[in-house]
Amino acid sequence: MSRPKKVAPDYRYHVSGQAVVTFNGKNFYLGPHDSPESKAKYRRLVAQYIALDFQTPEAEPRQAETPILVADVTAEAREWIKSKYANCTSHRARFLNLCNTLDDEYGDTPANEFGPRKLSQIRDLFVASGNSRRYVNSQTRSIVRIFRYALSRELIDANVLVRLDSLESLRFGQTSAKEPKPVTPVELADVRATAEHLSPVLKAMIRVQAATGMRPGEMCRLRPCDVDTRPDGVWVYRPTDHKTARFGKKKAVPIVGDARLALEPFMDRAPDAYCFSPKESAAWYRQQRTLNRKTPASCGDRVGYKRGKSLKGDDARRRPGNFYDKDSYRHAIQRAAEKAGVPRWFPYQLRHTAGTVVREALGVEAAQALLGHSRAAMTEHYAKVSESKAIEAAKSISGLGLCESTRSKQSAG
Repeated sequence: MSRPKKVAPDYRYHVSGQAVVTFNGKNFYLGPHDSPESKAKYRRLVAQYIALDFQTPEAEPRQAETPILVADVTAEAREWIKSKYANCTSHRARFLNLCNTLDDEYGDTPANEFGPRKLSQIRDLFVASGNSRRYVNSQTRSIVRIFRYALSRELIDANVLVRLDSLESLRFGQTSAKEPKPVTPVELADVRATAEHLSPVLKAMIRVQAATGMRPGEMCRLRPCDVDTRPDGVWVYRPTDHKTARFGKKKAVPIVGDARLALEPFMDRAPDAYCFSPKESAAWYRQQRTLNRKTPASCGDRVGYKRGKSLKGDDARRRPGNFYDKDSYRHAIQRAAEKAGVPRWFPYQLRHTAGTVVREALGVEAAQALLGHSRAAMTEHYAKVSESKAIEAAKSISGLGLCESTRSKQSAG
């Protein structure tokens, strides 16, 4: 059996001291061997080679004489993105899409000539696409991060990053970009109505999240081995993978009261198995459809007939996994909300609800501890002060002596 052909030709040393790569018998000289510039140019040419269905890239053979292009910066950044965000598919996809945008708009532009004007033009594209102001600012900062990495790889001059940092963020009321809708707590009546159309697994997930204020992703990956029992009998969930884990921070979520009652039936499984299984939920939905079936069992397809067949294509990809992720969890809730005839809501609103309730009852410090925030400012974003508390505060002010003295002066006048 012949050896399979390599997808990408090798990055090699040439006797001239340069790096060289060969595509279909044609040599491309990349500059000093083992230099950051030569490696970036190699990655860019390989990407073009693969995109052209293994045809020779249309570029100058002596790449050493060409400056570093924006396409070289993005080619180098792609390797960094794949490793840095290996465990976060959403961030990885977002940064890779930004690299594609840079390639499409300014790929052939020398990287040292990419300044705030060109960055502003890309930002205008984001605004024209209907994105919110906050999202546009986030995307713009992420592009600057890509160039900051290029600076750390010695691909661009430091003044390029200084110029890009000089572009101010879009401000409220000073741009045509739409403002994002604030996330508000969900009405508990809507949650109860939605739960009527959910499986026992999803109902338990809602109860646990509402009682703990966990992020959806943390709650979906809950396993028995991640739950410790303290000497006083309190359960504490210590997620191994959470939002701030990359900063070396630990998180502990107390499982008490209604959360513990909801979780207990799902702890009787293998320690490393996920508590909330989409397979169990899918089996429950199938059972309900069977019980509600109106066609006699002697007519039509027999129960389980289609499940025995092998699935292909999209049907195979729709098979339930070992655990819910934040997207499948959200989709299940929103489908149930539509069936219940209530406004669509999403799991993160349960986190806001828990934070608001705790803040009203115990104050912002307690809400900060429950939500696991390092800064109280973030808790202020999640746990809003209710209108009832504001009215109560206003009434207390109206009873101050200052108001009485003002009324007496007005009557005397």
